[in-house]
Parts: sequence; C-alpha cells; structure tokens
Amino acid sequence: MHPQELKSDEALILLFRHGETEWNREGRFQGHVDIPLNETGRMQAKRLEKVLRKYKIEAVLSSDLSRAVETAQHALGVDVRIPVFQVPELREAFLGEAQGLTYEEMENRFGVETLERWRSNLPHAHDAKFPGGETGGAVLLRTQTVIAKFLSEHPYRRIGVSSHGGVLRRLVGSLTEGGLVPPVQNGMLYGVTFNLKTRVMTLLGWLAW
Repeated sequence: MHPQELKSDEALILLFRHGETEWNREGRFQGHVDIPLNETGRMQAKRLEKVLRKYKIEAVLSSDLSRAVETAQHALGVDVRIPVFQVPELREAFLGEAQGLTYEEMENRFGVETLERWRSNLPHAHDAKFPGGETGGAVLLRTQTVIAKFLSEHPYRRIGVSSHGGVLRRLVGSLTEGGLVPPVQNGMLYGVTFNLKTRVMTLLGWLAW
C-alpha cells in the first residue's frame, strides 16, 4: 500500500506490539501486570518511528499499560503534536491465575491442552481461558469494539494502535484464512484498513518490525 493511497470511506490502522520487557525475555506471561520496557524494547519501539512517519499517522490508540504507552511514545519520536489516547480495552488478556508464570509453569499447573487452546485463534477455542481470567473471544471483542468506536467518534483516518501480543494475535488472526498468524514478536507491526461504512477490517499484505 502506498502511503498516499486511502479511499474516502477507509481508515488506515497500523497495529504494533510493544517492545521487549524483562518478563518477555524470561518467557513469563504478563497479562495485566504492568512491566516496563527494557533497553532492547526501547530500541524496538524507536525503529517503528520511520514507518509511522511514512504512513502519516495522526493519532495513536494505546493500551494503558506502561509498556504499550512507552512504545507509542518512542514510536512517535519528537513529534509531540500526535496525541496518544490510553484505553484499558487494549490491554493484554487478563490471565487470572496464570499471570506471572512461564510456559513450563503453566503447562505443569493447567496442562498442555489448556495452554494450546489458549494460544489457538480458531473459533472453537474462543472460550479458552485460565482460572480467573478472560476468554480469547472476550479479548477479541473488546479490541474490535474500541477501535471501531474510536474511529467513529474522532476525525482521524490514519492511526496507530499500540497493544500486546495476545491481543494482536487474535485480532490479526480474525482477519486471516484459518486464523493463522506467525509469532507476534516484540515491535512487530501490521497494516489494516477499516471501512467506515461497513466497519470491516482488512489485513494488508505487508508488515514490518
């Protein structure tokens, strides 16, 4: 997609995952636990600035967790004119009893099947959750709803969305055939168009990080 190409009834959304944290490095699930970026994460966030500038982003909608907010701020660089709107609906999934655990600890406590269902984007697994946590389907619904609401209430037509791996995996998975999504690495970015009339999202054929 060329930076200037955008139909009158479309909005452009650049979805990106926050940069690395120490818990990411340890393979520990964060959920709603507010863990800041580490130095690698800040570097990953700064690399997004070139893409956001190229596509003339007008505003950023961000999870209110500090790792996402800080990523948005670094990605915007010195251009303080571009507002960052913090919304809790873009937070990572609330993982209940699984928050703070590693993959191995989660497998031992909840079983391999539960972990595999949680990581699946297929419709039959949308009800998967950990004890005390929210379902993958709930994560997808709140994400889709808040982005559509924001675009319907604001004049911006080129926005960034700074969020989390589990959130983006489900959102992007809902836009692909069979829900297949490659691992969403820290700092990864996806382009999506949003039809303002039909409220349908379409995944573009490019990504960067």
